[in-house]
Amino acid sequence: NGSFGATKYQLESRDMIIGPIAPADITRLYEIAPGIKALISPLDPKAESLIEVYPTMIHAPSPRHEQYDDVARWIGEDLQAGDKVIVISEKEARKGDEGVLMKAALDSAGIAYTAFSYSILDGRKVQEPLETKMTLEGVNRVLVASESEAFVNDVVRNLNLTIHNKFNVILYGSAKIRTFETIEIDNFHNTNLHTSLTYFINYNDAAVKTFIMKYRAMFKTEPTQFAFQGYDVTRYFMGLCAKYGEDWVSKAEDASMLQSTFDLKPSGNGGYINTGIRRIVYGKEYSVEAHK
Repeated sequence: NGSFGATKYQLESRDMIIGPIAPADITRLYEIAPGIKALISPLDPKAESLIEVYPTMIHAPSPRHEQYDDVARWIGEDLQAGDKVIVISEKEARKGDEGVLMKAALDSAGIAYTAFSYSILDGRKVQEPLETKMTLEGVNRVLVASESEAFVNDVVRNLNLTIHNKFNVILYGSAKIRTFETIEIDNFHNTNLHTSLTYFINYNDAAVKTFIMKYRAMFKTEPTQFAFQGYDVTRYFMGLCAKYGEDWVSKAEDASMLQSTFDLKPSGNGGYINTGIRRIVYGKEYSVEAHK
């Protein structure tokens, strides 16, 4: 039974198994028990590739390409007459680079855009040529097609200068840019950052407040993101199993949990991927709120 503490029969007779986290451990578990009914990958985005190998696997975190596709849809939904879509990227981006994937999402959505690329070394000289690509009549919906912290920081700085020159700007970006420590948070609010996330906790939500109070009472500490994720995954999947029995996978329902949204879609090989996304907007009054 390897190091998992369960026999092949025990693993294959369960309605579901939540975990393990690492792709290598998921592979080892299937090698021990290839007849697993349903294995939920709870956390690691890298495990998504295993969906095509193991048809009874369910990937709980929404993958990055779903985030990029949602940003593209969001831009399309927001776009109005007089607006302009501008995609800013680094010169000489490599194949498979996040920026290339983001532009591909816009292309797939059929959204026309103006491309503007520059090198980080040109950062101090790009404001004027950037403004020639922009409009003063509508909203400049700018997608920063990069996950390089230095480059995104420079783009945000330049966009703040264009706002000072009376250009109306809304910045769209990947979830990763929220984690960059060198970017002043004020600049995200100034540019009205719109981003699509796998996880977001609304601490004003009544259910979130209740969970925090109960967690504190039980564990004498504050819940981390992993506590929220463990609760969401367990509550969602076990709830489906309790409601529908053995056929629960094919009857999966959409659900908004504490920090995750679940919207399971079948992959080409029989497994399922969560496509649930949360849209977040950085408001002018220093608010960070879920987009309705």
